[in-house]
Amino acid sequence: MNVLSGASAAGWLSTLGEPASADAPNAPSAPNARMTVRCADAADAWTLTGEDGLQIRILGSGASWVGCRVPLRDGGSREVLLGFDDLDSQRRNRAYVGATIGRWANRIAGLKLRRGERAWSLASEPGLNHQLHGGPGGFHQRDWTLLELTDQRIRLGLHSPEGDQGFPGALDVEVLYTLLGGLGMEIEFRARLSGPRPCPVGLTNHAYFQLDGRADADVRQQQLQVAAHQVLPVDAHGLPTGGPAPVGDDGPMQRFDYRARRPIAQALDQAFLLDPTATPMARPAATLTAADGRVAMDVFTSLPAMQVYTGEFLASGTQGCSPSWPAFGGIALEPQFLPDSPHHPEWPQPDCWLQPGALWSHRIRYRFRT
Repeated sequence: MNVLSGASAAGWLSTLGEPASADAPNAPSAPNARMTVRCADAADAWTLTGEDGLQIRILGSGASWVGCRVPLRDGGSREVLLGFDDLDSQRRNRAYVGATIGRWANRIAGLKLRRGERAWSLASEPGLNHQLHGGPGGFHQRDWTLLELTDQRIRLGLHSPEGDQGFPGALDVEVLYTLLGGLGMEIEFRARLSGPRPCPVGLTNHAYFQLDGRADADVRQQQLQVAAHQVLPVDAHGLPTGGPAPVGDDGPMQRFDYRARRPIAQALDQAFLLDPTATPMARPAATLTAADGRVAMDVFTSLPAMQVYTGEFLASGTQGCSPSWPAFGGIALEPQFLPDSPHHPEWPQPDCWLQPGALWSHRIRYRFRT
């Protein structure tokens, strides 16, 4: 876990939770900041455009990343994210399109969070035997506060009180979207816990990528590479049935071997334990390439695992939305901790329990190539 404390935290501790004001140097007055296409009816929606032509679109609702237009070599551009025409569709979709997920991304088994002899009942959707993505009313459905806006970055904040979603402690969260130049963009997550007890924290972004830029394109025809020698075996509910298992050596997990780039060619909803050489962001954790070869995307992260979901249930999750997206119409590459990690300290990844007073900080960086 990337945890900040003491002097290293002071730079952002002083602004955490403070909304931008008209007198502040970074108040929301940056040019070209208002979204004009997706969710154009949203009061809190912004577009940032880099000097390289990369354009991203961010909503205050769910701190969501709902647009990413990549300039092409022929002078055109391509929208590579799924999104919606109106804010109502963004709020109603059940596929978490583009949203910030928290407090815990992915699943926690048994509807209870356990640590030692203590247990906390977790909020969950009816009929599930686990909590998924923080449950109903999770961070993806909250209205976040604008804290900072410049030409190249936007910072949003949220306060999660004690007992929110069933979790112990109060959590103050920030999400920072930054254009990096060179067709790069980074999301940084920061969280500070207050209260007497630790709490697991696992934030991520749930954007769906469609690098071919067409609504009828099937992501299973695109090519994927993941820097992971191990994958987590799961049951039909996506809950672990054992510890991370190797993807090679003709074993039962061989079909999840994406260490070399190859067509996706199957439905995936799998958690990969990233190789230690990838998690310092020294090399891509994953690379996705469009079927037509015109756009590729490298994903770097400081988080230890990545959930790869090829959108098998996008049609039902976006039913009634404008537009609705077909099954396999987008792929989510979600850096995070392994599912149900709070109950598995024996797994080879950093501790996911944030201590009171400590700060949690992780990054996801995206680099497009055309």
